[in-house]
Amino acid sequence: MVGPRATLAELADALNAAGVGVYVYEGAKGAQRWLSGAGRFTADDGARAARALSDAAPGEARRLGDAHLVRLQDCPDGAPRFMGVLRAAEGVEDFGDAGPLGRASGRGALQAHLTHLAETLPPETPVVCCVFGIDDMREFSRVYGYDAGATLAHMVGERLARALPPDAAIARVGGAKFAAAIVGDDAGAFRERAGRIAADIAHGAFDVGFGPVSVTLSIGAAVASATALASPEPFDAALAALDEACGEADGGVFVADAALDDAQSSPSAMRDGARAVMRALESNRIALAFQPVVSAHPPYGVAFRECLARLQDDTGKWIAAGQFLPKIERLDLVAALDRRVLRLTIEALRAHPTERLSVNVSARTTRDRAWMRDLKAAAAANPGCVERMIVELTESAAVVDAERTRKFLDEVRALGAAIALDDFGAGYSSFRHVRDFRPDWVKIDGGFVRGVATDPDNMLFVDTLVGIARNFDMATVAEFVENQADADTLLALGVDCLQGYRFGAPELSPQWRAPQDDVADEAAGGEI
Repeated sequence: MVGPRATLAELADALNAAGVGVYVYEGAKGAQRWLSGAGRFTADDGARAARALSDAAPGEARRLGDAHLVRLQDCPDGAPRFMGVLRAAEGVEDFGDAGPLGRASGRGALQAHLTHLAETLPPETPVVCCVFGIDDMREFSRVYGYDAGATLAHMVGERLARALPPDAAIARVGGAKFAAAIVGDDAGAFRERAGRIAADIAHGAFDVGFGPVSVTLSIGAAVASATALASPEPFDAALAALDEACGEADGGVFVADAALDDAQSSPSAMRDGARAVMRALESNRIALAFQPVVSAHPPYGVAFRECLARLQDDTGKWIAAGQFLPKIERLDLVAALDRRVLRLTIEALRAHPTERLSVNVSARTTRDRAWMRDLKAAAAANPGCVERMIVELTESAAVVDAERTRKFLDEVRALGAAIALDDFGAGYSSFRHVRDFRPDWVKIDGGFVRGVATDPDNMLFVDTLVGIARNFDMATVAEFVENQADADTLLALGVDCLQGYRFGAPELSPQWRAPQDDVADEAAGGEI
C-alpha cells in the first residue's frame, strides 16, 4: 500500500461510508465490538461471526446465512486478534413484512421482482416504479455519524414499508434511497399516495438516540405497463425522476412520462441521443443556425443573432437542438456540446466583425472550467469578439445553484461579454435572482408573447415584465413573435427587441451585414 497509514478512526469512517459492518474481536484484551456498523448490527451478530471463524485461517472467507465473513488478522504470536463480518447494508435490510421481497433487498432483488411481474401480470397493467430519497442525508451523517445515519435510514425504510400497499415490493438501493414497485397505481393515484407518504414522514419525528429528528423526502417515479418491467428502464427512469424531484417546490414529487419508450427523457432515448451527439462531435457534424433578434422599431434592424446548435444525423439531415438536447441535458455530454458551440460562435464572430451573437449555455456549463478556459483564451486572443457576445442562460438553469450561477456570470461579464436571462417570467426565478444575476437582457418567455395582441392577461403580464426589466436597467426581447399584430402590441408595451418567425427563421447561412449596414441601422433607430 502506498500512502499514509490510516488510523483506526479513519478506517471506521471509511467503512461506515461504504455501508460495511466490521466486528472486531481482540483476543489479547478479550474485547469484542463493532468497529463500524454498530447502528446496523448487534453484538449477537458479531458473536455468531466469531464462532463461525474460530477455525478459519487469516484471510479465509466464510458465509453465515446472508453474511460474508472473513478472518482479518492474527497477532504476531499467533493468538487470534481480529475477526470480522463484512456485509453490505442493503443485503440485510429487514422492514418487517416487506411484501414480495421479504428480507431480500437491493436493486437486483427488485429487478428480479419486476421481471416476475412482467411475466405474470396482464400486459397493460400499470405499475409504478418509484424511488424515495431522504433529503440532506449526507450532511446528517457527516454531523451525527454514519451509524446514526444508517439507523435513521432503516427507521425511515420501516415506515415507508408500512405506508405502502401490502403487495408492494420495497428495497433499499442506496444509503438514503428506497425503491418500490406498486401495481395498479396510475400517475394521478401515485401522486396522491406520494403526497400522503411524504406528509407522514415529515410530520413524524424519528428518535435515533439523541432526540427527535425530522425527515423530508424527495420522490421520483415512472409509470410503465407490465410488459416494460423486464427492462431496467422503468427503474432507471424513476431514478432520473428522483433527480428532478430533489429541490422541487411541488412537494418534492416528480412522475416521469408514462410512455417511457416515447419520452425524450427515457433512458433509451437518452442513450440514443448521446450516441448521436457523440458521433456528430467526433465527425464535426455540429453547426450553428442563426436567428435574428431585431429592434421592435421599424425598419426592424438586426440587434444580434442567436446561435442555435444543429446536428447532422447519419443520413445528412440537419436536426434542430430541440429534438436532441432534451435527451442529453442531464448528461455531461451537454457540456461538451456547449464547448463546441462556443468555439463555433467565436469563429463566426471573427469571420463577421460587424455581427453580435448570443450563445446558450446549460446549467452544467456554469460549473465547467473547460468552457470558461475557452472563453478566457478567446478574450485574450481577440477581445473584440467576446465583447460582441451575449451569453444566454434560462431562468430554470440559472436557479439550480444560484450562487454558482452568479459567480459564473460575474466571470463572463468581467471578460466583456453581455448576459441574457432566457425564458423570463416562466415562473422559476424571483426578483432577488434577477437583481443578483444583473443580466443585460431578459428574453420574455414565448408563452406570454403568442397572441398578446388579443389576450389581456398576456398583455398585462408582458407590461409587468417590461416594467421590472426597466427598473433593473435591462433590455427586453420578446420571443416567438409570429405575426404583425403581436409585434405592434409589443412595441406599444415598450419591448425593445423581437425574435420569431415573423422576422426570420434560424438559418445555417444567413445574409450577414456589411459594415455600412451598421450606420444605416443606427440612423433608422434599428440598433439597440
